[in-house]
Amino acid sequence: MFTGLIEAVGKVAELKTSAGGFRIRIRTALASELSVGDSLAVNGVCLTVIAADSGEVHADIGPETARVTTLGSLRPSSA
Repeated sequence: MFTGLIEAVGKVAELKTSAGGFRIRIRTALASELSVGDSLAVNGVCLTVIAADSGEVHADIGPETARVTTLGSLRPSSA
C-alpha cells in the first residue's frame, strides 16, 4: 500500500529500449535530492534511481513491468 505523498510531478524526457527492457529519463525538480539506489514512484511503480543529475533522473524498467503497468505506454513529454 502506498502511503507517501506526491512531492513533485515530472515529465518523461526520453524512453529508449535497452538490453534488459527500457531506460527512462525523467525531468523533475526532485533530481537534486535523489541519489543512486533511491526509490522513486512513477505512476505508482517504484523504480530504482540509477543516475540523478542536471534536473533529470534515470531508471531502468524491466519488460514485465512495462507490460503489466502503465509504464509501457509512457512516451516523451508524458507527465
